[in-house]
This record gives sequence, structure tokens and C-alpha cells, in this order.
Amino acid sequence: MKYTKLISLVNKILDQYSIPLTLRQIYYRLVADYGLPNKRSSYNQLSRQLVKAREKGEINENRIEDRTREFLGGENGFGSVQSFIDIVKSHFLGYWENYERNLWTSQQKFVVVCLEKDALSRVIAAAADEYRVITAPSKGYASYTYIKEAIDRMPNNKPTVILHFSDHDPSGLDLTRDLKDRFDRYTLKPVTIERIALTFSQVKDYALVPNPTKLSDTRSSQYIAEYGRECWELDAIDPNELQILVKDSIENHLDLDKWKKDLLLEAEEREQLRGRFSQWSELLTDVSE
Repeated sequence: MKYTKLISLVNKILDQYSIPLTLRQIYYRLVADYGLPNKRSSYNQLSRQLVKAREKGEINENRIEDRTREFLGGENGFGSVQSFIDIVKSHFLGYWENYERNLWTSQQKFVVVCLEKDALSRVIAAAADEYRVITAPSKGYASYTYIKEAIDRMPNNKPTVILHFSDHDPSGLDLTRDLKDRFDRYTLKPVTIERIALTFSQVKDYALVPNPTKLSDTRSSQYIAEYGRECWELDAIDPNELQILVKDSIENHLDLDKWKKDLLLEAEEREQLRGRFSQWSELLTDVSE
């Protein structure tokens, strides 16, 4: 695909979403909607062309992100003591806006979203956050520490439902089985694992772009016997559709009437706090160095 046409299509794709996309998500939209060949060479060429386009300012660099890499550490200092005091005062007086009730306390269940890929965590979390649900990327098979931390977060007085999202390939399907086995082994708390995506019916419904099944995967023989030599990545789902799946799966376990009533109560309590903080503002005086 010629560079000019490709960049035009990428910008068209980016305009369809309110969140930044990864290179892989853009690639799958191009393959599914605009006929880009589903080959490794196409993916590598796209990566090079998007670097060039961002360098030239032809694509908004803030609309594409790499969710697999991050910067750690560094300095977070202040220009002076007074600047520190001013910032603390400002944060304190506006902190009432952050007040939230624990809405899950009054729900009959506790819900967690678990996904295989960290690269999709922000897409999924953007939907789960609307319901204040934890999003927990496992980055493949979950570690012992990951499972134990999840158990520590689960309440003792109600069942926990884990909504699982992973690829439809030999290991991706086995991840759901592995989670269930390990929670059964490590805790007596009532835990249910629900595989939300990818399912084979979703693969057909969304007409997802396939990849060859990796024969090096030790689980490939059983997978091929049931599904054939093609597999599908979770990234291939349109991000908007993926967020709908997240929201719908959470709502299936919500008492929505109770949730809405609690939200109204939360708004009333936040307004009460606003009044109190307003009174405290009048008592505070500027502190000089």
C-alpha cells in the first residue's frame, strides 16, 4: 500500500476512537477494513511508515502509544518551599472532588477483569473503570504472586467473578483453565472464572483476521483437532467492540438499580464535602517561606 494512502487510512482509523491505539490495533483495522495483507512484512513496514509519519507531523503522535514500555524513576522536585505549600494547599482544597463511595460493598458479587495482554490493559480499563472494576493484566500465564495478590483483594463475604479476556489460540484458551485450577487450589473463597473473549463464536461474528497456529506450542495438537490451523488475537477485535464486551459482561453481574441509587447518594455526599472544604478555605492563610 502506498505511503500517502496508508497514512490517510491510519488517520481515518484514529479518528474513530477516543483512546490512543497501539501499532497492532491499527494493523488489524487496516487488515480487516482496508485489505492490508496479513503478513509479518506488512506489520514491519507499517511500523516503519508510522515512525516516518510521526516524524513529519502527518499523524498526531499522541494518538499512538506503546503500552509495553514505560519509564521508571526520575526527579519530582519543587522550585521552592512556597511552591510546595501552594500546591499542597490547592490539592487539599480541591480534594473533595475525589470522594467516592465503595459502591461494590452493597453489591451481591465482586467483579475483576483479568486479561492476557498488558498492551490491551488501557483499552479494557477505560471501560472497566466506569464501574470501578479492577483490571489485572497477567502478561501470559499468571505468576504465583499475581494469584495471591488477587486473592488478597477479594472479599470474604461474597462471591468473586473473574471476567477473562485472552487470545483464541492454544495457550490463550488454556489460560482460562489455568486460572480456574489455581484459584481452586489457593483459596476457599468462592471464585468463578468466566471467559468473555475471545470465543470461537466471536471470531465468526466479528469475521476476525486469522493467524497460523504456532506448532511449537505444546498445546497445538489438541487445539488444531478442535479449531483447525488458524488462531486469532484479542487485539483483532475493534477496540470499541472490545469495550462494549467489557461493559456488558460487568453489567451482567450488577444490581443496576442499587448502583444508580448509590451514585446519587455519592453525589449528595460529595456536595456536602464541597461545603465543608469551602469553609476550611476561609480559615487557611498563606504561609510564607
